[in-house]
Amino acid sequence: MTEGTILCVDDDPTVRSALRTVMSNLGEGYVVEIAENGEEALEIEAELREQGQDLMVVISDFIMPGMHGDALLARVHQLSPETINIMLTGQSAFEGVKRAINEANLYRFLEKPFDNDDFLLTVKSACLAFQQQQALKQKNQALTQLNSELEQMLETLNNQRQELARSEAKATISTLVASVSHELSTPIGNSLMTAEMIIELVDNFQKTVEAGHLKRSNLDEFLKSVTDGGGMLQKNLQRASGLLQNFKQVAADQASEQRRVFDLAGAVQEILSTMAPSMRHKPHRVVLDIAPGIVVDSVPGALGQVVINLVNNAWLHAFEGRDNGVLTIRASCIDDTIHMTFADNGIGISAANLARLCEPFFSTRIGQGGTGLGMSIVENLVRKALGGTLQLASTPGVGTTFTIDFPARAPGAA
Repeated sequence: MTEGTILCVDDDPTVRSALRTVMSNLGEGYVVEIAENGEEALEIEAELREQGQDLMVVISDFIMPGMHGDALLARVHQLSPETINIMLTGQSAFEGVKRAINEANLYRFLEKPFDNDDFLLTVKSACLAFQQQQALKQKNQALTQLNSELEQMLETLNNQRQELARSEAKATISTLVASVSHELSTPIGNSLMTAEMIIELVDNFQKTVEAGHLKRSNLDEFLKSVTDGGGMLQKNLQRASGLLQNFKQVAADQASEQRRVFDLAGAVQEILSTMAPSMRHKPHRVVLDIAPGIVVDSVPGALGQVVINLVNNAWLHAFEGRDNGVLTIRASCIDDTIHMTFADNGIGISAANLARLCEPFFSTRIGQGGTGLGMSIVENLVRKALGGTLQLASTPGVGTTFTIDFPARAPGAA
């Protein structure tokens, strides 16, 4: 695989021959171009840009006929700002070197005659600096794209919020916005800190090279640090991207706002019937203990989502590792208040997890297909759409009971 191109420029045939010999020891993956003067070098640079190839490093002599090295490197810097520039000088041309530092973003200058090992190590460090610079650029572009997606999602969510405000049966969108913002703050914050750390590492490494104190151990340590930092950056960006994907699914999920008078037992039975095909793959069962004749004037769509989520919750969590799961759904009406319970004989929930169960994005199965949003949606639907309350009780090893109390006539019913 080609890493990129290194361009060497010198008017002295002997030096060009020496450069070819030294650069042959650079290793595989690099293309080395040799030019006799600045004009030829610019032609090569233009051709590479047209072909979309990376010009990683330019090594130029200072004193040359026609265009001197400082002018050449300044021009290269204008055309390809990311290219690493190195100057060779056989005399104390400090004014020219100073101009190159200011105008051409000079990485380092070497005096001729140069030591082959020192020269080769400098070129390798320049190539590494270029590669890490490109990697950091890509990571920053990914972070910028992620922030752009987040802004678009928040804008979309804000538009949907106005629509959802007309329906009490839909999940509270403001809660989800706050939850997403909170969850994303950690990976994005970590990504920004990691990017700053990588920039500081590159800066310190460059100073070490310029001071002429570069050792093999410095190079190895720099490579390991930047590689670890890039891995951390990628991991945090992937986590943030995953959270955004989960959020897109929730934002797209629309709760029905239609209200009507319906028989509670019949409505729940219809919901369970639609779920039957997917539940047949597990040996568990649902026991429905609701007497017919309990008439409710409410939002059946919201109630249906509550039932579906609680049944799925039992199948995914409560009965994990068991083959005899039973979920019993009971309901009664006392003083125009519907009292419903969903009781399972599953593995139960610890007190610590029970206290957080309705928090958005909390799940013991994150990374295994769980989004951590099911119980948050249930709690919002019960409270906002049905005008009721949700209570939880659980005993590890025995089972869990969800209790829902809501008015037989939903708030706002005529």
